[in-house]
Amino acid sequence: MSSTHVKSLEEISYGKWALPKDFQVQVIVNDDNLTYLAYHPESRQAIVVDPMQDDWEVLVRETDRLQGYTFLAVLDTHTHADHISCAAKLAKKLNCPLVMHANAVSPKVDLRVSNETHIPTAAGPLRLVPTPGHTRDSLFIQWGPFGFTGDTILHGDTGRDDLPTGNPAQHFESLLKIKELMTMNSILLPGHDAEGGRASVWSQQLELNSSLKQSREEFIRDAGAYVGPSPKLLKESLFYNFQ
Repeated sequence: MSSTHVKSLEEISYGKWALPKDFQVQVIVNDDNLTYLAYHPESRQAIVVDPMQDDWEVLVRETDRLQGYTFLAVLDTHTHADHISCAAKLAKKLNCPLVMHANAVSPKVDLRVSNETHIPTAAGPLRLVPTPGHTRDSLFIQWGPFGFTGDTILHGDTGRDDLPTGNPAQHFESLLKIKELMTMNSILLPGHDAEGGRASVWSQQLELNSSLKQSREEFIRDAGAYVGPSPKLLKESLFYNFQ
């Protein structure tokens, strides 16, 4: 609990760009893991992306503050191999569906996404796009100005493909999908960041993220060659997140 911090979008903004006027987001930072509570004050609608069990008390406190809001969904961008998710438990508490990719193993998922899906909301469409590569069940989420990329795209990099179900060729194709959907002013919110959370606009990522500049052959070569240490909680995370 002591390692968890709640930050505003302004606190994690990388560089200078205009903050959105209609949407707000709180970022729950635990080590390099990032959970997002995004909300739209005018319509009083909200979503939660990638909640961690270790942050349960913080999540309860922060969601309880949004009295009178309708929580549209709790979403996991993929089956996490480095921490235990509390998405199903939080969705039950907030009386909303747990949304994941159709390939997610957990039987607790309420809404499974197999194709690009647009869910109409008062704040604008909630777009859900399958983006396999980092895992076979990776999902890109777009709501208002925000693009939640999980581990598919990180700040200045892309997530590793050497963990279970990773596939560099699929990952590259998923990058192409996201490139088509993001505008220059879209705000990229990744699933991890070693610097305590950095939010950037898409135009910045196109400049600083070398992975987004690679050809298909270059990306597959480099992503396929990478082999990193196993996450400390790999076995525990997959055991609980598969349930």
